[in-house]
Amino acid sequence: MQLTIEEQERAAYAAGDTALATAWGRIIDLEQERIQLRQCIRDAADLIDWEKTDDHTQWHAGANKLLDSDA
Repeated sequence: MQLTIEEQERAAYAAGDTALATAWGRIIDLEQERIQLRQCIRDAADLIDWEKTDDHTQWHAGANKLLDSDA
């Protein structure tokens, strides 16, 4: 069974490996930032959708493609 990132962070702290625990904590922070940034893109795509100029349509299509990927 694979541990979650949070469980791995706690296990590293319990083992006294603060450097590894800090690294796991940073990964958690980055994952949360990724989620927030994807929400910003989603919000911007929703706002731009109604304008329908060529530039906006291309940006909207690109944003939706990014959101559809799991990157």
